[in-house]
Amino acid sequence: MNKPELIIFDLGRVLVDFDFWLVIRRLARFTKFTEKEIRRYFLQTPLWGAFERGEVAPKDFYNRVSNDLKLQDLSFKQFAVVWNTIFTEKHDSVSILARLKGRYRVALLSNVNILHWEHVRATHDFIRWFDHPITSFEVGRRKPDPDIYLATLHAAGVSPSQAIFIDDMESHVLGARSLGIRAHRFTSARQLTRDLDGVLS
Repeated sequence: MNKPELIIFDLGRVLVDFDFWLVIRRLARFTKFTEKEIRRYFLQTPLWGAFERGEVAPKDFYNRVSNDLKLQDLSFKQFAVVWNTIFTEKHDSVSILARLKGRYRVALLSNVNILHWEHVRATHDFIRWFDHPITSFEVGRRKPDPDIYLATLHAAGVSPSQAIFIDDMESHVLGARSLGIRAHRFTSARQLTRDLDGVLS
């Protein structure tokens, strides 16, 4: 493998795991909606995508979710705890990132809302290792929109052929490849080590 100028990591399911069912179960305590109905709401509402594109402020998001789900006795501060405390670090993947930092420039490219981002940044030290952290809420685009990949390349000043992209979503991998970025679908740290043969060594 030719040596890259930039290695781009996704966040969720690659460097941190998350359990959104925790949010659903917790919110069910504050509404008459069932867990199944809450899950369907988050799968269908366009509010989620708008929040991740930075089009909705955190308190407006809370107010709209509260109204749609008829939440009772749940303050914004309490909602933020319910919403944010769902992440666990994937130490095996982070150890690969640790081997790369300092030897290569590393970027983070994540579809993420500002509440989750601020929580992860405050609770996971590895976020500070990234030379170029790129988030959907700041760019106003979500993967696999070409513009968010291009924004990442522009921030680093590299061409598509000089970058490697790692993501767990096939559609995101294909979006990167369509621009000429070398991309690998993440399935495990062991597989990622094989995919980066010649880069890690």
